Amino acid sequence: MKRFLLILLLTSQLALAGSVYYVDNTADNSGNGTISQPFTSIAKAFTQLQAGDTLFIRGNSSAPPRIYSEELYLSSSAASGKEGHPIVVTSYPGELVKIIPKKSFGIYAAYWVFENLIFDMDGKSYDLIKLRGDHITFRSCELTNGHKDGIDANNASNNLIEQCTIHNFVRNDQYDAHGIILNGGVDNVIRNNTIFDCKGDCIQLYKNDQNYGTIIEGNNLYTTLGSNSENAIDVKAARHLTIRNNKMHGFHKAEDSDGVALKINKDTDNVLVYGNDIFESNGGIRVSGGDVDTIRIERNVIHDLHADGGETSKYGYGIQMDGVNHFTLINNTFANLPGPLFWIASRGADGVTIENNIFYKANKFKGSTSDLKDVKLIDYNGWFQCKETFPAPHDVTGEDPMFVDEAGYDYRLRESSPAIDKGDPNTGTDFPGDRVDLGAFEFEPSTGMNTEPVVIPNQSDLLKAYPNPFNPQTTLEFQLDKTSMVRLDIFNVLGQRVDTLLNELRKPGLYRVRWLAKSLPAGIYFVRLQIHNNFSIHPIVLLK
Repeated sequence: MKRFLLILLLTSQLALAGSVYYVDNTADNSGNGTISQPFTSIAKAFTQLQAGDTLFIRGNSSAPPRIYSEELYLSSSAASGKEGHPIVVTSYPGELVKIIPKKSFGIYAAYWVFENLIFDMDGKSYDLIKLRGDHITFRSCELTNGHKDGIDANNASNNLIEQCTIHNFVRNDQYDAHGIILNGGVDNVIRNNTIFDCKGDCIQLYKNDQNYGTIIEGNNLYTTLGSNSENAIDVKAARHLTIRNNKMHGFHKAEDSDGVALKINKDTDNVLVYGNDIFESNGGIRVSGGDVDTIRIERNVIHDLHADGGETSKYGYGIQMDGVNHFTLINNTFANLPGPLFWIASRGADGVTIENNIFYKANKFKGSTSDLKDVKLIDYNGWFQCKETFPAPHDVTGEDPMFVDEAGYDYRLRESSPAIDKGDPNTGTDFPGDRVDLGAFEFEPSTGMNTEPVVIPNQSDLLKAYPNPFNPQTTLEFQLDKTSMVRLDIFNVLGQRVDTLLNELRKPGLYRVRWLAKSLPAGIYFVRLQIHNNFSIHPIVLLK
């Protein structure tokens, strides 16, 4: 909860004292920005906004969205928001807006929020968003149809890109087109997005080693373009990087790419790779280039890969190590790998710990195990139908680790699995049975369920509010597919809870909850729906 409140505080959408403006390009004449006399262009409206203001862009109530084709630019001298008082630009609730910038939309100002908008580059050869400012939020937007990058962020810090759909960034020359590229910057967060069909990488951290404190979590990263894409995530340089709870799939070998889902290259230090689901790619994780320091790979499932061209001696591998120091591989599940389980290149790895993993149906290693130096611990692993192993005294071996549904890619453990309670006892006792299980998932015997890394998906469709804007009452609607613990809270823009509407167990069904806000001031509020460990956040606007 503290993290959630902090996020709201840093990316809150409206100062309670700010003004509300409107833009409508179908109006006869540009007015003063009121709802009855709106501005007729977004660019004009930008010149009027101050910290804490909100701009509603009028659109169409049904498809197709209304198009605004303008040249947009926020210079460093443009108005900026403040901490807790950003400038918010969003579509009018229930209306569809598509913005087609005539060139790249350059953002050099700070503390702006863009929500519920479609940005379409219309096939032009520009980066869609050139992000150079700090504390910028893109939330629940669609970015599409460009011949360069979707978001090109250069030395921009404390930015948040969440719940966006970013897709179809391609080009016809030898250069790449990425969904998001970060080149420098501190404490940027990319989470709960769907990014697909980019000629280059879905996300790339470029050569500037001052990519510091980046968090990449909860994203669905894939391609349907076959060999015309590169990787899900390509890290060329970073410090203190977290890659957590992402799905990465569908990548194939190309002329300039080996189709690995996750690449971590030289000049990268202190990396946590946790809870990711990697599948249907030509390789799982590649740590290469030399001088990668301190990487921890934990609770990931790397499974059902393919070896393009049938080259199983080289492709379809689980993990490659080629110049990494302080390497920890703990509580992962590797399954159905047509290529080498481990590819140990000549620079290998130093300071190696490999424990509590499940390895299932994997090919022989590529390279020499003698290139693993300063081995701390390789033990307490489960080896099932593997053509080569690291034999150790506490290993579990056999034919079947007893997954819930291998064909359905469900690699949780069944109750009778030989991997339960067989992990390293030095891992601790805070587990069912007082001992950690092997693999990515922990079996809970009292419920017959597996615990797993918490993934917070994009759940914007699970929660609706109508009317919105409202005065003074709105109805909040959500659907439950199974009996669940439900909590429904209202927060103001400072992250303070102003009301709790539900906090109880509810059966499956459609629910409508009314909220009366008669005594509260006008402004934007946040509805937070939590269902077990997952939540969605929906902004609502109270008018007076």
